[in-house]
Amino acid sequence: MNKRHLRPSLLALAITASLSMGLNTALAANNDGAIRGTVSLADRGSTNGVTLRVENPATGFSRTLAADADGNFRFPYLPVGRYRISAHKDGLQDVQLSDVEVTVGNATVVSLVLGEDLEHIEVTGSSIRSIDTSTSETALNISAAELARLPMARNAESVALLAPGTVEGSRFGGISFGGSSVGENAVFINGLNITDVETGVDFSTVPFAFYDQFQVKTGGYSVEFGRTTGGVINAVVKSGTNDFHFGAETFWEPEDLRADVNNTYNREGTRLINGDDDQYGSWSADITASGAIIQDKLFFFALYEPRNIDRQSGNSDGSAINDGNDDSAFWGGKLDWQISDDHSLSLLAFSDDREEVTDRSVNGQYLETNYTKHGGKNWALTYTGYLTDDLTAKVLWGKTKSRYASDSTTSMECARVRDYRDGSGSDIGCTSVSLTDSRTNSREALRLDFEYALGDHLLRFGLDNETRTTEMNRRTPGPDQTYYELEAINPGDTINGAVVQGDSYVYARTRSTLGSFDTDTSAYYLEDIWSVTDNLTLSLGLRWDEFDTKAADGQSFLKVDDMLAPRFGLSWDLFGDGESKFYANLGRYYFPIANGLAAREGGGTLDEIRYFELAGLDSNSTSGGLTNITPVLGSQLGDTVTFGAAGSGRDDINQVVDKDLDPIYQDELILGFEQMLSDNWKGGVRGIYRHFNNAIEDMKINVDVAGCGNISGWVFGNPGKTLTLDRQCDDGSTRQIDIDLGQAQDYDLDGNPIGAQEVERKYYALELTLDRQWDSVWSANFSYTWSHSYGNYEGGVNSDTGNDIPGWTEAGDNVVYINSGWGNLPNDRRHAFKARGAWAFAEHWTLGSTFSLVSGRPINARGHGNPYNENTRYDLNYLCVANCDADSNADREFIYLKKGMYGTTSWLPKLDLSLRYDNQWQGADYYVGLSVFNLLDSQQDTDVGEIVVNGVSTPNPNFLATTGTQEPRYIQLSAGIQF
Repeated sequence: MNKRHLRPSLLALAITASLSMGLNTALAANNDGAIRGTVSLADRGSTNGVTLRVENPATGFSRTLAADADGNFRFPYLPVGRYRISAHKDGLQDVQLSDVEVTVGNATVVSLVLGEDLEHIEVTGSSIRSIDTSTSETALNISAAELARLPMARNAESVALLAPGTVEGSRFGGISFGGSSVGENAVFINGLNITDVETGVDFSTVPFAFYDQFQVKTGGYSVEFGRTTGGVINAVVKSGTNDFHFGAETFWEPEDLRADVNNTYNREGTRLINGDDDQYGSWSADITASGAIIQDKLFFFALYEPRNIDRQSGNSDGSAINDGNDDSAFWGGKLDWQISDDHSLSLLAFSDDREEVTDRSVNGQYLETNYTKHGGKNWALTYTGYLTDDLTAKVLWGKTKSRYASDSTTSMECARVRDYRDGSGSDIGCTSVSLTDSRTNSREALRLDFEYALGDHLLRFGLDNETRTTEMNRRTPGPDQTYYELEAINPGDTINGAVVQGDSYVYARTRSTLGSFDTDTSAYYLEDIWSVTDNLTLSLGLRWDEFDTKAADGQSFLKVDDMLAPRFGLSWDLFGDGESKFYANLGRYYFPIANGLAAREGGGTLDEIRYFELAGLDSNSTSGGLTNITPVLGSQLGDTVTFGAAGSGRDDINQVVDKDLDPIYQDELILGFEQMLSDNWKGGVRGIYRHFNNAIEDMKINVDVAGCGNISGWVFGNPGKTLTLDRQCDDGSTRQIDIDLGQAQDYDLDGNPIGAQEVERKYYALELTLDRQWDSVWSANFSYTWSHSYGNYEGGVNSDTGNDIPGWTEAGDNVVYINSGWGNLPNDRRHAFKARGAWAFAEHWTLGSTFSLVSGRPINARGHGNPYNENTRYDLNYLCVANCDADSNADREFIYLKKGMYGTTSWLPKLDLSLRYDNQWQGADYYVGLSVFNLLDSQQDTDVGEIVVNGVSTPNPNFLATTGTQEPRYIQLSAGIQF
């Protein structure tokens, strides 16, 4: 029968099957998706005996299952790709949907209707409903094909920044999700966590061509995900199919087409950013091959990326030039083995090892070569089993490894000396290396994930275990293993509690660490996805976590267990037509301390800071013929400040670590609404509230305990809460004591106790979105986010001071620091406008654009000294304004420097454009492209000097001077071919 002769009602049934598809959170393992839906009969008869079959034509994968009594079905754990799904019942003709797309982290929802006495009906070119009516999770899903239409910096961070509620970190890079610090996120590739275990800020570097799809989770994610109070980047790499493909593409960023970097100066005219000597150029190529080793059974995908990066920079006065080159290569691949329709194995492996070699010259003469190494080898093996129609399982076992090493040809014989007396921080010694460093961070991961369908309930459960290891071998370079900074100060000013007699002082730091430090993280989760009605879905989940960080000798150092994280989600299809939804999500998320704290305080560490009068400079020749300039140290100023434990472990753990640590966690509430405005347009609004609670920090205490005398020194616990330790008391016995830090952590100038406030961060946001999906001609996306991040604790890092070691920030070092630190936090960017779109304006031609306009962050000015105690070492939120030459803070007059008192940094506009030409040649697909980043060459300030004074009252010439700016305009040329 000719299809044009089908009765209108029958054709309508097929069209309905096509148009009733939608996206729903898969709530499955990290690197796949699902297809679920309903099948019914045209005569409303029983669905008993109806079977569903899903097939991937590209790989030959297929699976068949039976619909339940209500016609519901679900195909979980499907690799991302395009599928064909068909329904069958004896006596009726099959109905089939083709081109059904499965995306990472989502479930595609379909509705199929079987008619009586019909010929085979096939619907192609299926349409995806944009409203996801059965999930409360908020996430951005985007494929490599979509990203190819946009001007994109080729990294995962640039993808994350497309999502509402994300902003770029100012001090360390990285991404802030929902007001969080840049050290609180998690990044996954094919289910393998590749986030750095030492600080949590970085993650493995993978070429863009390796990725197939991205999902950026910004809130409300299920109990399957944990150990993050920020966001999740969830990516999937490409896979092979039955068809062999070979391709190559190249990307070139020429230095000659890059805009000049603007110079910046402090108020005394000293140059801080030397744009005149700044140069950058890069080239890379991606060579890929994929196909079947055994048809329908065994597939491969492989990528090799050679690259060459040249960069040059100069110090502030241009006397020293650093000329660096990185010609490392990336390799990676994936094997997929479909053992049977019910069992499969996948192996992912890649290496992001890289090394940059930098030659440094001073006044035109070669001085040294610096070597910096990053990255390592990573792999994951994943098993997927369809055990029954209702029970499926996934097992992942993997390892990650990332190394950071830095050394120099001069590090053995030269000390690093930096001169800040004019504000520039120029190196005057014969090395530019602060530490000879060798750190290896690794992870061994084991995940078991299960799904069991039980009527209207989808039960999900599993375990998520990781062992995180940091190996440290580092020391301060030079013959005396000490790093020096020279600072200007007014005679009579105070630093580190001592009066300086001259006009300069020396900051001297000696550091060494040798040891291996592990953290065992264990988690179990259970979740019930309950379809209460056809229009209402509830998600009820519970996650149990435990974190156990070890010292160098292997004994438990910081341990927190029995962390129960409930999650509740609601999604309501308001009118039952899939055109609108209301959703809500309420959940708790726990965050483990990264390994960085234990690696510095868990044994094997010597870390001393001393202050001296500057008595002059000494010049001497090294054995290698270099001129080593070091400060002549005068009298020491104040006491030596010591961190860490120099032994092979910590034999005093019960005396310094809280025996009843409270966990770090965040509570989140999201309310949202989405509405289809037309066939292609949808709009949405979302309100978010996040409340970050508690911290685990190293803290300095000085308290008197009845019967035990004075307890002072460095301890590890929760700021502002009760500290439980074992201590020896006056009668010689060792007993457990409780110290309420909220009542007393130190004493004020009059001898009265000062209690510490608890740490807190609050985030409020309202997000508005408007989206038009791609229809082969054009697409567009707009978002506006108003947000406010407020509190006294940024999170895992401290951008105000440049400290990226979680738990080792300044929050607990002095009670005044946390008590006075209230206000707008470093990631508080009140307004963020974002837009992106693509337009196929002519055959073969596509124009793409991304735009963002983000308001500035608060300028959090700080001074030295405070009106509560004698501390003059830390940069606190107080500024001396009278009697500053007095010998004691008690006799000085201070004003409080509220965060943001000096305003904010500049708004950051950024407009990127791309032009791409696609065509075919000799049966191959090829393209050429041009992308212009920061078209308007906006170089607004991203960082300014925030320290008002050196010492108590000596003006800092760098205060409010620009110390960081936007990257200048640059151009990327690209071309590729695929056979």
